[in-house]
Amino acid sequence: MSGRNRRSGVFGAGMTAGLCFVLLGGALALSLCVGAKKITFSELAGALFAFDPGNKNHVILRTLRIPRTFAAAAVGSSLAVSGSLMQAATRNPMASPSVLGINAGAGLGLALAMIVCPAASFNVTVLFSFGGAGAAAGIIFLIAAFSRAGSTPVGLALAGTAITALFHAVSQALAMFFNISQELTFWNAGGISGVRPQQAAMLLPWTAAGLLLALLMAGQVSLLSLGEETAVGLGGKIRRIRFMSMAAVLILTGSSVAIAGPISFVGLVVPHGVRFLAGADYRKVIPCSVLGGALLVVAADIISRLIHPPFETPAGAVTALIGVPFFIWLASGKGGRK
Repeated sequence: MSGRNRRSGVFGAGMTAGLCFVLLGGALALSLCVGAKKITFSELAGALFAFDPGNKNHVILRTLRIPRTFAAAAVGSSLAVSGSLMQAATRNPMASPSVLGINAGAGLGLALAMIVCPAASFNVTVLFSFGGAGAAAGIIFLIAAFSRAGSTPVGLALAGTAITALFHAVSQALAMFFNISQELTFWNAGGISGVRPQQAAMLLPWTAAGLLLALLMAGQVSLLSLGEETAVGLGGKIRRIRFMSMAAVLILTGSSVAIAGPISFVGLVVPHGVRFLAGADYRKVIPCSVLGGALLVVAADIISRLIHPPFETPAGAVTALIGVPFFIWLASGKGGRK
């Protein structure tokens, strides 16, 4: 690949965004029509523009399929953008919410919410998830700052794996002691089949706030990805950029994990794919990650319904099948180099 292509990407940002937009539109329509009950496009149009409460398929679309599809797109966008921000802020190609333990921290927060406030609203649950995700993020940044393990991408990923294992163990111990194992197991599978209109509506402001903050920070994050000395030389305020980036990560990851569970590897795979196609400028990477992440999770949710109908495989299992080989490749090749 030429030097120009390395800077601008294989397709460029415009073509990458256009391709993702078209594919996402098709995936959204397909997601609304496939499942245990097949629904035609004409019925979909009717449910959207001429809703009939007496039509069973219209009710299925309004109460189940549309909220589920919206949640899949929102969660995918949130996790992909979180991964982009984390990779830039840490200058670590292996950084993502699942790899560095942020998802597991949010999961521990959710377990505590189930114990302390079993009848809590979604917004309260999100706050608990923020707390757990923030604890995991704090530990990771301490390791990155003061430990040799944090000086290499693989070392930091291994530290994240240890944090994930610890938080999962604590979550499971709490689940067994307080008899919430069934609820936590369903959530840990990573899926969005149970999302209802009220939950989707409550997810919207959190997702919008996190994505808006990420988009506003995109230019400054691009400076940080060049290295601290270069960023400072160009007028970047390192602490402020990292603080605001982490705030966006916590908002996006906490709300996503609260509604869909720990859907893994979206934040790892999508940013790398976007940078390959659109280039390394985060003013392009972050908007394209919004579309790419939504596309990946919506597609994974569709596949989860088709593997063994009428039963459903968790969407998190589908993304893991894609992400694990990519993670191994990254750790043994590109990710193994500093």
